[in-house]
Amino acid sequence: MSTAISKEKTLADFRPFRPWRYDTQKVKADNVIAPPYDVISPAEQEALYAKSPYNCIRLILNKVDATDDESNSRYTRARDFFAAWRKDGVLVQEEEPSFYLYQQNFRDPRDGKPRSRSAFLGAIHLEPFEKHIVIPHEKTLAKPRADRKKLLEATQTNFSPIFGLYEDTQNQIVPLIKTLESEPVLFSAVDKEGVEHTLRALNGEEAVNLIRQNLAAERIYIADGHHRYTTALEYALEKKKDSSDQPSDFVYMAVVCFHDPGLVLFPTHRLIKNLASFEAEKVLSALETYFSVEKTAPEKIMPVMNANTSDLPWLGLVIKNDGYVLKLKDAATARAAMLPAKPDIWYSLDVNLFAHLILKSVFGLTEETWEAHLAFTHSDREALEEARSGKVQAAFMLKAPNVTVLREMGKVRELMPQKSTYFYPKLASGLLFFHHGEGSIGTGPT
Repeated sequence: MSTAISKEKTLADFRPFRPWRYDTQKVKADNVIAPPYDVISPAEQEALYAKSPYNCIRLILNKVDATDDESNSRYTRARDFFAAWRKDGVLVQEEEPSFYLYQQNFRDPRDGKPRSRSAFLGAIHLEPFEKHIVIPHEKTLAKPRADRKKLLEATQTNFSPIFGLYEDTQNQIVPLIKTLESEPVLFSAVDKEGVEHTLRALNGEEAVNLIRQNLAAERIYIADGHHRYTTALEYALEKKKDSSDQPSDFVYMAVVCFHDPGLVLFPTHRLIKNLASFEAEKVLSALETYFSVEKTAPEKIMPVMNANTSDLPWLGLVIKNDGYVLKLKDAATARAAMLPAKPDIWYSLDVNLFAHLILKSVFGLTEETWEAHLAFTHSDREALEEARSGKVQAAFMLKAPNVTVLREMGKVRELMPQKSTYFYPKLASGLLFFHHGEGSIGTGPT
């Protein structure tokens, strides 16, 4: 039976492509991959620079120099490195359009158990969010959008995949994964956290058609990469010349099924900093407007919160050496203090309770100023240490969200605050590079 999807029913236009990749005869894959740009600390940037002269850090997050100007900057250096590596044969382009099976094998940091996550890599047609084909769940910030825009303009290349989720409504895509694991490994690499990244090229006509046609019946929910997707969309609209498809109309994406057993989400704790006035007693008193504030040992906060089975969400708080569990008193009272006319799920999210009941109501911060007073960590230990040391004024602890919240928020077309989700492990940069050259995109759904 044909799995063709009619043009009228097409949602996601996910296509095979001809990316550039490292020639593993010339470099060792372990030495050239890197995490996404936005989770790389200055110390890790230095370590990746030292690891190999061809590490992709020089492309995704080139160092800033004090003498930088418009003609010589981190973006032009990335462009020049990419051009030189292609000229020297360090990077080679695939001969035919392909999808790629990308698998990450790792131990879950929460329980130490082995897990595996599977994605298909390809190029997806950029769609405005209002079309409800590619669906965001987080707000973006102007500064990182501008940074990624400059890199894209200079290089005309996507160096790292957007992380997308699909539902596999036809139950055709996920069963394909097991059969494709027999394909030869293109290369594999192990990162500093011990995560194994394995890549297989898929260019057989049957597999390519099955992936392409079944993804055409899917909506794609962005799990990670909102800034890069938004930037790529803006760039594509600027470059658009006519109604025909061109490479800049697409962006490099990894798509993972919502039901993949390797989907692991970490909490994203909020750290308060740089408030001109912060008095613990006044903060605790103000919190009691909406929360029951119960003191506990800081180390017990997350176990207590994770054991919560009530319908009302709880948050944790650490100030110096003191810990507290914040239990929402009344959902109706909280709702009245937040934005009006939102769907029910929006009012139930702890990130929104924190934003509106704490940042706005307790600290009096407007949304435009949040970025200046917030830092983030996914580590319980780091949150406690930052608060105890006084490096931050307070650490608010949040539970890890369930992956289904992305789908539910997408259905009601609502966005969460930035840094609301953190998937582990991160997708590697350096596996493939999608340059917007002629012939870099395969055909669409039939």
